[in-house]
Amino acid sequence: MSELLDDAPALEVSGLRKTFGDVVAVEDVSFAVRRGGSLGIVGESGSGKTTVAKMITGQERPTAGTIQACGRDRSMPARGGAERRRRGREVQIVFQDPYSSLDPRQPVDRAIDEVLRLHRPDWSAAQRAVRVTELVGMVGLDERQGSALPRALSGGQRQRVAIARALAAEPDVLILDESVAALDVSIQAQVLNLLIDLRERLAITYVLISHDLAVVRQLTETVVVMHRGAVVERGRTEDVLDAPQHAYTRRLRASVPTPGWDLAEVRRALHPAT
Repeated sequence: MSELLDDAPALEVSGLRKTFGDVVAVEDVSFAVRRGGSLGIVGESGSGKTTVAKMITGQERPTAGTIQACGRDRSMPARGGAERRRRGREVQIVFQDPYSSLDPRQPVDRAIDEVLRLHRPDWSAAQRAVRVTELVGMVGLDERQGSALPRALSGGQRQRVAIARALAAEPDVLILDESVAALDVSIQAQVLNLLIDLRERLAITYVLISHDLAVVRQLTETVVVMHRGAVVERGRTEDVLDAPQHAYTRRLRASVPTPGWDLAEVRRALHPAT
């Protein structure tokens, strides 16, 4: 992991804005996450939360505002391969669909080794092999699964591979973009427990992008709620979820399915008549 002052935020964004033509996708978004902390960015589809993640990782360029990761500005595109690799060692992202980010023809161990070859060019093949074995075990996969092709693995196992590949770069910040949303409930619980354990062991910083309030409650300490591109509420996760102050947050919480839930009622809670 990169060097970072103990009192400096691992990630800080200020006044972030993104427009696509005349459409404002993100407006004046600001937050900071301490080193080893965990932040949830919550909102329904179209709220702007994934656009924020893409700006942090450099997939989208901010229209305005600043992004600081590990004490370095990354508001502008990286200049050259060396800076892109350095940024990759600071911030990594795990997407909702791990299969789309894995080469179907490449075994798991080679996929992880590929990341090590990029970020540790001075390591020998033997050193990389040892680290690949460590990473495979760290995310709860065995030797057979570590040499399998992605199609031979379950959805939860592929998500573990995606996490291992992200950790291979030894990032300070890991962004989880709906990373457990597509998993069955039992598998989702296993991956969440893995993520909790990894954060405790590695002191890594999490930014969770999610619409699932139960996942946000389990994995994060603080939360920002986004609606129509703007932050409408922020605070400690338990405070915001247990006693929301903004009307949209209250509607979002009311939309969480409960026994006997009705889809029409959920939609009315999120989108009341005006």
